Amino acid sequence: MLFSKKKKNKSSTFLQSIKPSRKNNFHTHSSSQQVTEYSGKVLDKKKKQVGVFSYSCDEGCSIYLTEIFNTKLIGWLEKMDLIYFLSIKDHHEVKHYDIAIVEGVITNKKDKLELEKLRAKTDILIAMGTCTITGVPSAQRNDFNEEQMAQIQDHLDKFDYLPKVLTVPEVVKVDAEVMGCPISEKKFIEIFEKYL
Repeated sequence: MLFSKKKKNKSSTFLQSIKPSRKNNFHTHSSSQQVTEYSGKVLDKKKKQVGVFSYSCDEGCSIYLTEIFNTKLIGWLEKMDLIYFLSIKDHHEVKHYDIAIVEGVITNKKDKLELEKLRAKTDILIAMGTCTITGVPSAQRNDFNEEQMAQIQDHLDKFDYLPKVLTVPEVVKVDAEVMGCPISEKKFIEIFEKYL
């Protein structure tokens, strides 16, 4: 299980140990302190509450992050609780994150609003991946001329896309950036452990 410090065998991997299941979803008690649980185990409030979020992208950095977790997560769990990661768990509303790791660009109003809400309840926000920070390649349409924009306007309107693709730093304050496509493992570990 995710919060177990024991491995069944050396070949066990992070993804093998975490099986997405509605029965194991995070949930909260309706109490004044709103205690968060995972599979019946109360999370340690002294630990950092961490979430990983993906917007418009290929989610390559999230996939690579699971590989980093294969070797680092057991040790990190002594200091943190991973309470949201779309690649592994269904969505769950959390009131506060100590650290939010974000990848992808913002292409529509809904994602922009969600990112702004996330920033408001997060202490440290880490932008993960070159596309998240620079917008490339998704932001190529920002350089379209009037004729090119006219050709895609119906598509933009249909899906409620923003006039321009926005990077995460253009929408909210970012505390740290990890470049790369996918990210640099060494740099991510260095930055993440700084805040952990």
